[in-house]
Amino acid sequence: MNLHSYKFLFLFTVLIAVRSAWAVQIGDLPGEDVSTLKDTETRKEERPKNLVLERRHNNWLAPTVEEQLSRDPTLIVLGKGAVFVPTYSEPRREPEVTIFNSRGRLVENGQTGERILLDSGTYTVRFGSGTTRQQFAKKIAIEEGHTLVIQPEWGGLLVETLLPSGEYIDGQYEVIRMDGWVNFGKGHGLKEERLQDLKTWLLPPGLYRICKPGEGFSSLRNYITVQVNLGELTQIELTFDKLGGDIVAGGTKTMNARVKIGSHWSFGLRAGGNVNLTRETSESGIRKEAAQVSSDFRLRSVFDNAKYLGTNEIFLQDNFSKERGRPFSVTSDIAQARANWIRRLNPWLGPYIRGIAYSHLFPKQADRDSIHIIKNSTIPGRGLDTLFMSNSKDFETAPSLDPMSLGEGVGVNIEFLSKYYLEASTQIGLAARQNLVFDSYTATNDSLYVAGKSKFEIGMENTINATFRLGSQATLDLRTELFAPNANLYRLHLDDLTADFRFFLSRNLEVGYIYHVEESKVKVKNRFPSTHNLSLRLSFNF
Repeated sequence: MNLHSYKFLFLFTVLIAVRSAWAVQIGDLPGEDVSTLKDTETRKEERPKNLVLERRHNNWLAPTVEEQLSRDPTLIVLGKGAVFVPTYSEPRREPEVTIFNSRGRLVENGQTGERILLDSGTYTVRFGSGTTRQQFAKKIAIEEGHTLVIQPEWGGLLVETLLPSGEYIDGQYEVIRMDGWVNFGKGHGLKEERLQDLKTWLLPPGLYRICKPGEGFSSLRNYITVQVNLGELTQIELTFDKLGGDIVAGGTKTMNARVKIGSHWSFGLRAGGNVNLTRETSESGIRKEAAQVSSDFRLRSVFDNAKYLGTNEIFLQDNFSKERGRPFSVTSDIAQARANWIRRLNPWLGPYIRGIAYSHLFPKQADRDSIHIIKNSTIPGRGLDTLFMSNSKDFETAPSLDPMSLGEGVGVNIEFLSKYYLEASTQIGLAARQNLVFDSYTATNDSLYVAGKSKFEIGMENTINATFRLGSQATLDLRTELFAPNANLYRLHLDDLTADFRFFLSRNLEVGYIYHVEESKVKVKNRFPSTHNLSLRLSFNF
């Protein structure tokens, strides 16, 4: 082989090596070799910017920020970036997120816990509770292919409203920041079958006053205070003496559920009581001694997954008293069992079924020396008999578990719209009520007791709630409650119609107007009595 042959063979070998190297590594072309990535890895251009590595606290209802991002099905398309505002509870329960461009024009809106796609550029993100001026405003810069995570520098607040018996109600309240006395608006609780729709307040960290609507900022009644911390979801209970009545108690929810990893069931137990002994000596030398004992027991189980929400609860509350020279007496006796189950079809629709049993555990006795009793005669055709008892201490007006009230309901929860400027939802269903009386009596005056009768009722109920935000200074809350006895639409009854309008003139000055109508249940000249209330609320903080 001559010299030219060796040169040719050398050049051919060099060309083959260069071509092989080119096939193995393709210079600086954009992108990455995804074949070498594991299933759990994320490509560089999809990694969120400013990601919160771990949740500051473990009291969120929502999963960690990383899980929220991984569950979000939104894909970042070519030429787009995204902004992500974490959720404390559920996206549909929190205020809407709005995006404005550099010129102040609205370009996009969305929910917390979901990516919002945007073109590259600078924007202002607004979110949180209250008017536009009270919301959080964050200036951001969006880059193509990246998700920008907003750090949770705010706190969440959930307010449940209930009666002393433990029954959840649609109680009304106001949220006021005590630093500067800033009113963030009016809220309301929900009945137990709709607790999964309870709205979450997103607020700046600080101390807040939760009060009855219409109370002045300096009022010494009908309010509690709560601390909202950065990065935390605070859940409180607000207790009213009756629906539309006064606030009698409230504070942070103390019944923590025990959760087993991998299970959708959680359980909670709250039990307590106290003993109070008193001795009093009057000016005349008369001495009185008394003992009071109270107990409270609540057992709760919750089933919660993507499709179902079920709550089951047993509630017992008893108060006893004993005065010297007087018999032992039961002053309060409540026994309840409740069950509510909801099927989540989608974010805006969910049918529910519920049941409740309500009675008392200890028998009740007449506390009068002599009484008259009216009851059915044992002699056929005689009708009613009136009996007289001179010694009534052994007469039971209501034996244990008598009477017993039962309630059942089935219906559907519908959320029509959930935007910052308009929220509208309704609940419609069929409700049944039974009051079972076996051997109990009802007092009609000081000494007359009438034998009770069982009652049965069935009807259709409907509740509509709507909130309008008219710009940054005015809000309008509307609520209606309708009931059709025996499911007869021709007997439709208006239980409640309330319109609450608020206009914020300045930080310290607010005009309020409330219009309320409730249809009378008896025949009167005016079937729809109404009330109007116009108020001007002024506050200063030094």
